[in-house]
Amino acid sequence: MSRHLLVVALALIASELQFGNGARILGVFPMASISHQVVFRKLTLELNKRGHELVVLTTDPVNDSTLKNYREIDLHFLYDSLKFGNLIDIRGAMDFVDVFKYYDASAYFQTNEVFSNQEFRKLYAPNSGEKFDLILLETFVFPAFLSLAERFKAPIIGIASTGLQMSVQYDIGNPILPSHPSNWNKDMRDFGAWVPWERLDNFIRTWKHIHYYRTEFLPKHQAIAENHLGIEIPHLGDIHKNISLVFVNQQGPISFARPNIPNIIEIGGFHTSASIKPLSDELQKILDNSTQGFIYMSLGSNAKSNMLKEETRNEFIAAFSKLPYKVVWKYEDDVLPKKPDNVIAMKWVPQQAVLAHPNLKVFIYQGGLQSTEEAISHAVPLIGLPVFGDQDMNVDKMVSLGVAKKLEITAVKRDDLLEAIRTIALDKGYKQRMLNLQSLLNDKPRDSLENAIWWTEHVIRHRGALHLHSSTADEPWYQRQDMDIVAFISAVSVIVLISASIVSYKSIIFVLNALSSFSGPTGNKKKRN
Repeated sequence: MSRHLLVVALALIASELQFGNGARILGVFPMASISHQVVFRKLTLELNKRGHELVVLTTDPVNDSTLKNYREIDLHFLYDSLKFGNLIDIRGAMDFVDVFKYYDASAYFQTNEVFSNQEFRKLYAPNSGEKFDLILLETFVFPAFLSLAERFKAPIIGIASTGLQMSVQYDIGNPILPSHPSNWNKDMRDFGAWVPWERLDNFIRTWKHIHYYRTEFLPKHQAIAENHLGIEIPHLGDIHKNISLVFVNQQGPISFARPNIPNIIEIGGFHTSASIKPLSDELQKILDNSTQGFIYMSLGSNAKSNMLKEETRNEFIAAFSKLPYKVVWKYEDDVLPKKPDNVIAMKWVPQQAVLAHPNLKVFIYQGGLQSTEEAISHAVPLIGLPVFGDQDMNVDKMVSLGVAKKLEITAVKRDDLLEAIRTIALDKGYKQRMLNLQSLLNDKPRDSLENAIWWTEHVIRHRGALHLHSSTADEPWYQRQDMDIVAFISAVSVIVLISASIVSYKSIIFVLNALSSFSGPTGNKKKRN
């Protein structure tokens, strides 16, 4: 009897190892941006700690030789072909559809480069013998890698470092809300009251983007995948709509609430570090001595302060020179022209360590989501200067919560900047509201990273998550949000209105003709008499 129980116990343990704690996972994260990679890295490293074996394609490998069962394929070369250009200059010059087309060629080239990587080729070769229980895939502009689900016969979990773009939401069956504030692909100008023509413009832009993605972008990436894998694969859109889950780096309290399908899982905030590396002795001393407080400014890793036009840069310098505070400015050139004495220009800044310093009054930033989360984790009020992507949406949400002010980076004026800094630095309400927001964000039933791990292992255990699939993803575009019914009712209403107008017109003409024929002879008789 005891031998039988031992066999059963061993079988259960083996089953758990295969489908929970001992899975083999392929991670594909080709976006050459550290702000994306830090989100993915936290998840993959934690999965490795839980006993899973990982093979990770990343542009920013950790290169830690102490890690076991954690192999990295270095894609850092993709930074060389990433051509962002001056993001500040193109702000407002192109809508999201144009921006997406602008990066289309880059995404196509980089996808080919990844597939051509010799290490990766050995991995997906038909006779490689490689097997995976799960694929973790960045959901952004590299849909060709969805084909790996067919190559390895494994479920996919998508992961996004920002809110989902509309083309991805369409594929997985999420409601399409063109003018909702959560749609960072829409026109971000503040219209205030209801402006129907602008809502129509957002509607057209959104569906134009989805049409381009489905009819031009996806077919090109389908061809890349089939060419490299040497097999026929289902339509990439069909693979995408059957994705098991999508982890989205969003958190309810700091996002515009919107309806989502069940397989969208929020994972935000776990890239922030509990243990912060200390500042350099010199910088620590400067900040400690800034007893009146100091200001920190950084435009992030993609938009940079050295992209500012000289005229705009001079407005910042003029404003900073009038402050009674020190200013730590992440400025990427060797020299900051006309630098005031109270400004400390640094090419690189240990951001989380600076944000953690108690003397910090205001963080001036570009609205990046990771920077937003870091500021909240240290309760630092914000001034947002959004440049591109989801940054307008992030800053708008912070403004709506009363913890930030927003300025237009292409039209910064020294007086406006000074007023914003002084208002936030001197009004304790901004700090208190940020402390309240920090508390709200931390008050959740489950740690975000633990939640992501549970869902990942849930998909592994069940070899997918078809039970979370939204049937909306299977519907044609004209049935989404009952657009066909709206079109039918509109058409019937127009037909009825036109018919009623025609009948009314003919009735009036008939009555007028009748009155004319009735009064005509009488009028003639009077004329003859």
